[in-house]
Amino acid sequence: MIKNIPNPLIYWRAWITVMGPLLLLPIPLLADEENQEALWCLYTILVMAVYWIFECLPLAITSMLPLVLLPLLGVASTAEVSLNYLNATNMMFVAGLMMAIAVEHCGLHHRISLNIISFVGTSQQLLMLGFMTCSMFLSMWISNTATTAMMVPIVDAISETVNDADDMDVDELESKREPKPRSKSHEVTRNFLLLSCAYASNIGGTGVITGSPPNLVVLSTLNKDYGDGLAPLSYASWMAFCVPLMLVNTFLAWLWLLVLQKIRTWGEPPRNSDQDARIKKVILQKKKALGSMSMHEWQVLILFIILVILWFFKTPVFIPGWGDFFKKQTMRDPSTKVTVSSATPAVLIVALVFILPREYNSRKSSPALLDWPTVEKRLPWGVILLLGGGFALADVTKKSGLSLYLVKQLEGLKNLPILLVSFIIALSTTMVTEVASNTATANILVPILSQMSKSLCSNPIYLTLTAAVTCSYAFMLPVATAPNAIVFGASTMKTSDMMKAGFIMNVICVLTTWGAINTYGMPMFGLSEFPAWADMAGETDCLMNNTTSLPSPLAFN
Repeated sequence: MIKNIPNPLIYWRAWITVMGPLLLLPIPLLADEENQEALWCLYTILVMAVYWIFECLPLAITSMLPLVLLPLLGVASTAEVSLNYLNATNMMFVAGLMMAIAVEHCGLHHRISLNIISFVGTSQQLLMLGFMTCSMFLSMWISNTATTAMMVPIVDAISETVNDADDMDVDELESKREPKPRSKSHEVTRNFLLLSCAYASNIGGTGVITGSPPNLVVLSTLNKDYGDGLAPLSYASWMAFCVPLMLVNTFLAWLWLLVLQKIRTWGEPPRNSDQDARIKKVILQKKKALGSMSMHEWQVLILFIILVILWFFKTPVFIPGWGDFFKKQTMRDPSTKVTVSSATPAVLIVALVFILPREYNSRKSSPALLDWPTVEKRLPWGVILLLGGGFALADVTKKSGLSLYLVKQLEGLKNLPILLVSFIIALSTTMVTEVASNTATANILVPILSQMSKSLCSNPIYLTLTAAVTCSYAFMLPVATAPNAIVFGASTMKTSDMMKAGFIMNVICVLTTWGAINTYGMPMFGLSEFPAWADMAGETDCLMNNTTSLPSPLAFN
């Protein structure tokens, strides 16, 4: 009988994790107002000491807790604390990547992809749309590279199903060792399915501000040049602008690839209904193999949704956000306000991922939703260093005067209409990013365009946002992006094939982005006039004249 009684000592770390912070609360709560900040700081130190000593969390995750506790307790701003690690933008990116790894680790992305593809349909046109919809959606939240790498095996499974003889039962596919040689039509179809995944992954990364590193460069530059949180660019406003653009670009990419595929397979017999039925069976088999959603997947999904909601409603601009409730003056310096940035909720949710168990069992302890060795293996450290190096270059470019020098060299652009300037920026950025890293391109161009906006008396969001979004439109060369390289290596395409398809896609996405920023983007961000937040120090006479070359939104009606 005694053996059947749950042993509470199994969860001794969980007890310390929960009870430690609660038992230490009297230290700051009983202090007088004058010493509250100091004792909240002491409270943070003691909580971390307890967690470190008893290893309640991985040591690295415990080390990130000041990003959560100090801003929320009103001791120091997120940006101020982040500087001791990375800057706040980089910390948000790192925490977002860890959440993406948690999604991959529990296999939730496989379930999402198969459900989207089966929901859209299995006909030749709808199958490609299903792959693109799935790649676009997943690349908003996890890395473009991981999304594309995950889709390649699914494309191969579908392609083999279509390519096999009509009398081959779908259940025998798993036991086949050597696939049948593909016909020209099947090879072309497979190549276009792979290409569609790469295109959708590149486009999907523009949908949210954490979807791709170039997006974060805009936020970091605006905060650094004009003050933290002054520009009306937030997680919510970025989605409001970029998600419609992302959907339009994905739809146009689908139509363009269908036209190309039709040209390449002209005269070939269309796929029959028998093959469509077999494809559907393969997808249903793969879904069935996953089984029902585990507690692990449910918890990761809920935490991920909570994180997106916290990011969205921190400072949504159109309504007061929860971040506004944590703004307060510090006792040590009344002129300084403590503010909470997006890195704080990200690190908080990541900490919960390392605390919550995969299963709730009274008999035995369960591992956490995510473990540190998995993060160490999967976290793209190179991208983080690349982003940090770009921020360092952007900082020294401004301090050394190089950005002003380059702005002066571009004085001739003042004589051009601002609409033409934005089109030139979008087109040139797309061409440069074909041969250079997207992140490096954004880190070089965005700070320069921010300074140029002052000389043009243009809203800084106008040019910087245009450049950052078009940095992701690299469709022509295999080396342009990791998704391009993955599908090129897995396909039988020639470089010339990718260039022909990608050139038109570049042009399409440049035109849609230019149209979006000059239509609904104008009232959304107030682009028709030079904003007060862009010249708080009174360095220009733009506010006095309050003139800009941008036309009114009514001009586009």
